[in-house]
Amino acid sequence: MDRRNFLDLLAKGTSLGLLLKLSPLGMLEFVRAQSSATSFQKALLVDKAGNPFKLSTLKPHEPFVFAYPFAATPNILVNVDAELSPVDVKMPDGKNYRWPGGVGKGRSIVAYTSICPHGYSYAAPNLGAMGYYKPEGNRGPRMVCCAHLSSFDVTRGGEVKGGPAPHALAAVVLEYDAAKDEAYAVGFLGNPQFDGFFRAQSQALRDLFRTTARAREEVSKATVIPYAEHTRVPTTCPVLG
Repeated sequence: MDRRNFLDLLAKGTSLGLLLKLSPLGMLEFVRAQSSATSFQKALLVDKAGNPFKLSTLKPHEPFVFAYPFAATPNILVNVDAELSPVDVKMPDGKNYRWPGGVGKGRSIVAYTSICPHGYSYAAPNLGAMGYYKPEGNRGPRMVCCAHLSSFDVTRGGEVKGGPAPHALAAVVLEYDAAKDEAYAVGFLGNPQFDGFFRAQSQALRDLFRTTARAREEVSKATVIPYAEHTRVPTTCPVLG
């Protein structure tokens, strides 16, 4: 890493302690992710009591939800129970990016937006159109949007495995502090399409949050709760791919 990139990372809120703790390979992948990410306000993941959320408490294949970067944009956090290596994710416009793999002590924890890039259906509090599906048979873990059956491989940066989605599911960039077993959300890789989401879901979000301003409030601490507590009516559907 050259001096300019190093200083750029510090300017983005990356702690010097974290950079020094990363292995050379881990540092390289973190730099790659930061350089291609859309940055938002840095937010600590916390539990319902407001304490830092410990990633090691995530049981395999039990999805959790946290809102970030806005109050109305939930993401799904899950431990897939397998070490995940970095991969290159292809986008339709040719601007590919490097997904840095899993985080946590076993590099098995991932987080993705729950907003489907096809029609902006998502894991809403009143209806969980987007959900996590654990491995089954020869099929690995997936996130699936039941609105039109778009399926995404969470072990490979959210790449599309089935359905009409035009590109990969946007991944949350997580900054992990191994010494504390805590994480910050710092941005997204890919195209989270928040502007399209707020336009498409404007009336539904006003019903949930009363005003658009409340729905668009930026999150400084991201509260992590079980998916089953976030979504009152989860949906299930076939998994394509």
